Amino acid sequence: MKEALILAAVLTLLSCAAHAFDGSKWNVSTGNLSVFYILHSPIGARPQPNFIEPPPTVEALKKMKEAGLVAYEDYIAWGAVERDEGTWDFSQHDTVEKALHGAGLKYVVYNWAHFPPVWLRESGPGDASQPRTLMKCLEHRQETNYLSIFDPQTIRWYDRFYKALAEHFGSRIDGIYACILGPYGEGNYPLNVPDWVNIGHCHEGYWCADVYAVRAFREAMRRKYHTVESLNEAWGVSYRSFAALEFPEQIAKPVAAEQDKPSINGASRKVGFVADPGAFAAAQQRRRWLDFITWYHQAIIDFTEQSIKTVLKYFPAEKVRTKPGGTAGGVNPIAWGTYSPGYAKMAAPYGIVLQPADCHGAYFGDKWLATAYNFYGVRLSTEPAGGLDRNSFVRRMFSDASCGASQLFTYEFDQHAEDIRKYVHLYTGQPSGTSVAILMPTTFYRLGGDLSFTVRVADALRDRVDYDVLDELLIQDGALKRYKTLIVVQADIVEKDTLERISAWQKAGGAVIMRDIRVQSVEGKPWDPGAAHTVAVSQDSTTTADLLAGLLPDADPRDGVWVTHRGRSALLFNTTEGAVEVALSGKRVSVPPYEIVETR
Repeated sequence: MKEALILAAVLTLLSCAAHAFDGSKWNVSTGNLSVFYILHSPIGARPQPNFIEPPPTVEALKKMKEAGLVAYEDYIAWGAVERDEGTWDFSQHDTVEKALHGAGLKYVVYNWAHFPPVWLRESGPGDASQPRTLMKCLEHRQETNYLSIFDPQTIRWYDRFYKALAEHFGSRIDGIYACILGPYGEGNYPLNVPDWVNIGHCHEGYWCADVYAVRAFREAMRRKYHTVESLNEAWGVSYRSFAALEFPEQIAKPVAAEQDKPSINGASRKVGFVADPGAFAAAQQRRRWLDFITWYHQAIIDFTEQSIKTVLKYFPAEKVRTKPGGTAGGVNPIAWGTYSPGYAKMAAPYGIVLQPADCHGAYFGDKWLATAYNFYGVRLSTEPAGGLDRNSFVRRMFSDASCGASQLFTYEFDQHAEDIRKYVHLYTGQPSGTSVAILMPTTFYRLGGDLSFTVRVADALRDRVDYDVLDELLIQDGALKRYKTLIVVQADIVEKDTLERISAWQKAGGAVIMRDIRVQSVEGKPWDPGAAHTVAVSQDSTTTADLLAGLLPDADPRDGVWVTHRGRSALLFNTTEGAVEVALSGKRVSVPPYEIVETR
């Protein structure tokens, strides 16, 4: 009998191995094709005439499909396919499309419309026959080679590009992305990443010096304050009209010297003015800066919405998605403009998929965006920004599953195909069920506060408890009522409305656990945390995490195993080098190193 059971198990394994794995339920996808074609096109970093990039062979693509791949992304850049005005050449991409469909894979188009063709870029801003505006930095008043998101003509250029795509490919396109900005068409402002494209003058900074940007800022402040007298009172200034409005003085003046900052995601970080809470001496200066940076973040989100609407004119919503940028493993610098919760709130009505980058298992960053996606009801796919080794990739899959991802993208499909087949069934779209949230101090972040301590504490805390990350936007929209406990690590300055909502939630039975820190509103009024439970201030993140966890009634022991509960099931991920036995619901569960175990 025992031998028969063993034989049956072997036959089952052989049967499974003989059948191709179907990743269509999770839209398992990869990229990126035609990158070298863009690199050597007229807008590329290394232009070369008549350069063609052959696609992978159909045989190679069929093997990827058999391993579970569903879709492959092809990069189409406007400046590469319309090199002369009115002459469209999609031959590079026709070849790629034919190869992918020949192998049974979906053909997905990731678009770069933000870098204009050379003929348009060099037409000049004064050419009435070819109106275009390029992004211009506040620091130097110089243009870069990105189209301005503030000029209404830009979205009309986008429309022209997407219309040409639809007319040429039609139903041959199985999926398509709405282009934003950023060096890779994502939800960032211009960054100096010149590996593929001739970007021109570019750096980390503030890109809103063109005439349309200035006009948009003034109009936004008019809508908020209605009268210039109200604005003057809020900012502590003396403007005579909204037409005289200037950007905050810290960045409105040309930068005499630039500072070297640590590199993030390979991008240049030689920047001018670096926001810091200490740079604003008075509450009115803080309010002026917050008005600016909130508008700046929202401006790129508003443009993204226009880009999505444009694509939806030509393609159905089930084919449309966009990449709103990433988290750099924590939270991006404020100048980048990657405000993840804002993208989720904007995209919710359109029924499209958002695919943020940098999702590699850095739990605080992953949850900062995923909590918003789940709250606003947006479908989540994820994408790592760089290469991950095997253990990091499995951690990423655990984090994705905990965050409620339902789709998976990876640039290294062949490298990770085995683990994808093993774990992708955990991508159910159902997030972890936790009653604990960590505060994302959005106001402090927008003032330039260093959140690295919050991120480190959150990383250490993950071993003890699962959590969501509540941005102030979500608190203002009513998300706090979903939780029993709010953990506050850093919150030196918080919007008054957010503090009032937290206090009201406390009175209704919510529990605040926090470091013993002084919290104040933007206006400088101290916040009374009421019956909050406080722990001693420590500069050690692990100590702080343990002190906070000690106030949680159901915190796990610090054993290196992360636990996520989803309904009646649980996921366990072992972050250590050896097997760990965990007590869970009265059972003993052994978790191998860097593996995920599901219990029911």
